[in-house]
Amino acid sequence: MSYCTVALAQNPVLTKRIKKETVANISKSLKDNYIFLDTALRMGDFINLQFKIGAYDTIHSQNAFAYKLTTDLQSVYHDGHLSISYDPPGANAEEEADTVVQKARRPKFRKQVNFGMEKAEIMEGNIGYLKLRGFFPPDQEMKATITAALRFVSNSNALVIDLRDNMGGDPAAVSFVCGFFFNERTHLNDLYCRKDGSYTEFWATPDTTLAALKTIPIYILTNKQTFSAGEEFAYNLQAQHRALIVGERTGGGAHPVAPEPVGNSFTANIPNSRAINPITKTNWEGVGVKPDKEVIADQALTTVLKLIKEN
Repeated sequence: MSYCTVALAQNPVLTKRIKKETVANISKSLKDNYIFLDTALRMGDFINLQFKIGAYDTIHSQNAFAYKLTTDLQSVYHDGHLSISYDPPGANAEEEADTVVQKARRPKFRKQVNFGMEKAEIMEGNIGYLKLRGFFPPDQEMKATITAALRFVSNSNALVIDLRDNMGGDPAAVSFVCGFFFNERTHLNDLYCRKDGSYTEFWATPDTTLAALKTIPIYILTNKQTFSAGEEFAYNLQAQHRALIVGERTGGGAHPVAPEPVGNSFTANIPNSRAINPITKTNWEGVGVKPDKEVIADQALTTVLKLIKEN
């Protein structure tokens, strides 16, 4: 097979028929799965209109088409979890543009980033500090890594958990980590799925080994890039009056997402559920988690250390 033939096989022509099929399939998948039906219908109507008026006619790249569809959908309602991606068969799985949750399920990637635990240290004044960049599915290896980091800081006078740039992950991992900070089994969050009307409950089950963490003062650092499960962790502890949030308002993504194939190697990453906090009866979608003390991200740690010293 010649090079030209291989290149053509890897990059099929993006015809008007493929665009029409993709738009129609995305519209149907949104209608069937997106958490808000009325918004799903408006999104579908908008991209169908865009197709009809020729807004996609000059697009010849699949990735550019996926990007344009994503921005068009986001223009109807800005849902940070919603996106369209192009995933050709045989693509290197390590290089595909996937969601945080999809990446988190890859063993090699999980170990490379130490299951999200970037740093654990004891700062001056016996202040524990954890830098947590993501929440990975809580299998045995993840639990061992997180538990070891928490054990290291468990004798601190106060604990700072840095969630700046934490882009989220698995809500079950959020519940697992929260379990170290409560004396009793505590209801943290529910996920409501529109498609089947089901509710999934998430509870913090108290850890029985690191007792000091159940009463340790907790300070959480956030920024505008704190997102999804990272926001849930902060929101959960704030709602339970278990932590003080310091930094910037977070990104505002409370809708878990699932990939839905829509044909021609395109995938619609569609939020199909929404978080419902048992205390506030709502979530942080679109508004983010509001810090108890709002400062620019670069000043968050300095501010927290000053607060701890004053207290």
